[in-house]
Amino acid sequence: MNEHTPRARLLLVDDDLILRGMATQTLRHAGFEVTAADCGEEGLRLFADGEFDLLLIDVMMPGLDGFEVCARLRETARGATLPILMLTGLNDTESIETAFRCGATDFVTKPINWTLLGHRVRYSLRASAAAEAAVRNSEHLANAQRLANLGSWEWSIDTEEMTCSRELLRILGREDSSSRTLTAQDLLGHVCESDRHTVRRARDAAAREGEAYQHTFSIERADGQRRTLHEQAEVQRDVSGRIVSVDAVTQDITERVEAEQRIHQLAFYDELTGLANRQLFINFATSALERARRNHGLCAVVHVDLDRFKSVNDALGQDGGNAVLSTLAKRLQGGIRLADVASVNGQRFSSEVVARVGGNAFTILLTDIASNEQAAVVVARLLGAVAQPIEVGEHSLLLTASAGISLFPRDADDAAGLAQKAEQAMYSAKKSGAGQHHFFDEQMNASTRQKLLLGSDLRHAIQAEELCLFVQPQINALTGAMIAAEVLVRWRHPTRGLVLPGEFIPLAEELGLIVRLGDWVVQTACQALQRWGQAGIATVPLAINLSSPSFMQHDLVERLEDVVQRFGIETRQLTLEITESVAMTDIDRAVARLHALRGKGFRLSLDDFGTGFCSLSYLKRFPIHELKIDRAFVRDAANGGVDAAIACSIIELGKQFNLHVIAEGVETAEQSAFLVERGCTAHQGFLYARPMPLEEFEALLIRSNCSRL
Repeated sequence: MNEHTPRARLLLVDDDLILRGMATQTLRHAGFEVTAADCGEEGLRLFADGEFDLLLIDVMMPGLDGFEVCARLRETARGATLPILMLTGLNDTESIETAFRCGATDFVTKPINWTLLGHRVRYSLRASAAAEAAVRNSEHLANAQRLANLGSWEWSIDTEEMTCSRELLRILGREDSSSRTLTAQDLLGHVCESDRHTVRRARDAAAREGEAYQHTFSIERADGQRRTLHEQAEVQRDVSGRIVSVDAVTQDITERVEAEQRIHQLAFYDELTGLANRQLFINFATSALERARRNHGLCAVVHVDLDRFKSVNDALGQDGGNAVLSTLAKRLQGGIRLADVASVNGQRFSSEVVARVGGNAFTILLTDIASNEQAAVVVARLLGAVAQPIEVGEHSLLLTASAGISLFPRDADDAAGLAQKAEQAMYSAKKSGAGQHHFFDEQMNASTRQKLLLGSDLRHAIQAEELCLFVQPQINALTGAMIAAEVLVRWRHPTRGLVLPGEFIPLAEELGLIVRLGDWVVQTACQALQRWGQAGIATVPLAINLSSPSFMQHDLVERLEDVVQRFGIETRQLTLEITESVAMTDIDRAVARLHALRGKGFRLSLDDFGTGFCSLSYLKRFPIHELKIDRAFVRDAANGGVDAAIACSIIELGKQFNLHVIAEGVETAEQSAFLVERGCTAHQGFLYARPMPLEEFEALLIRSNCSRL
């Protein structure tokens, strides 16, 4: 915006001090005027006293929550049409639907993408302006409709009678009525139950408040037929401004609606299977790719073609072939939903579409996938679903399909290009034999095959003692003494050498091995603690990361307690680290699980704290002992700015909540000095020690024991 353009005025309501500060700074930097409130009551007061163009409101707040604040604002004249964005970390559809029922325009999920927040606000402001323009245009259209020969009624406020035109009585199926006068309840009785509340509220608001309206709704005629009506109403006032009547014109648009629906169905859907056709697929994919482009997401287009389908038509005829295609279409749709629900790395596809694009060819869009390997896993499941027996009459068929995969943005940057390259990859797959799938890029095919081989090696490694523990000390920066240590896992591959966690941990998650891997880490760490204790070596607590699948195991507490008892160590010798994202996945279950673990004596640490997901209202519910400042905020903290502010805020939170605070990723003396000066003396990072093999750490413990003698 230039110097002559007024700056949009925003009202931010959020009880989270950190988020409120970061959002205010981000939005002001983006050119907006921002007023912030820390609770719903304060937000309502500021709104009543000021003029704002857009509101951002947190859903979960003490006192008045975001839902109530939004609902109250919508009841005011100024707040009825203002764009309202809800800030929420909740991922259930019920909360989102509640926000929209309360009048929310849109929602922004936590953790907030600060880079995109300003753009999201600008988009909402533009959309609001466009909506106002659309309302003005609809008023012009309404004036033209009133000139047509339409059904109409006039509601007298004084007599409470509704005088109907002959055309309206005919629309209602009451043309034989001797009287053109009905009560409001008579007219409302024709409105279908699903629309009745909305119509009643609109008519009452017109009579009491003078609010004009236009609505489309369904009615049931006197003869039982259902029709679709469009109704527009306005009020008439006398010279003193008193409302004397509500006048409405009503048009029966049933045929037009049915024709539009039929045209839309024919234009965008396959008549046999009910799936999207090629045009709708391109339209949908274009929008999805644009979102992925803004969010730097990864998408895949899959082209599936049935192998030797001509033989099915030859054997069963066209009707039999159509029955097979309909069955396979349902399997592909079901397979996509299954892949969505069962996504093994915890990430869900935000949207998907299956289209029939040829006689026996289908195109599928996968959005928000984590990797090309994940796309391969989903496609393998789809081809497996196709290969299941199909019963057609007395026949049982076994079919296969070939598939090609193209990736956005690697292979093409538009929907048509991706579809074309996926089809080319499908033809390459067919050359390799029935039931195969190929990526468009041959190098990627090789990479995927290598990944699958590595996954097989990992299954073997967990049992063959190829995994090993590394340990990184945690140091008191004031005294130089070791106060604890974090356990890390490494893989000594027989041919590739040392494989780092960044490569095989995601693979373990994809293959469903992460729980077994975590169990091995816990057992090996406890075994080491037992060995050191039996040897009389004084040690420090060991911190172990718990993955999301491990933390959510229903018998986690019992299994951990069993391991500790089996090796004869104490629970306080283990610190269990979970990330913010794990804790926030299912808050109530997480809180109960943490209380159970703490009750058994385990120390609890919230890892990667500060990444934006957890707010104060949730933090105070978690019975933890320790906060770990994420290395992302430590890296540039000494240079000031937002990272420094966040690091200082976390340290202060730790003091207020009486929590031990440790900073990870400390690599320079400047970072260490900054943290110590702010009161954080527990450090972990390369400045003090790199992760070392368990044997070297044991030697370090022995030297430390000797120095204390």
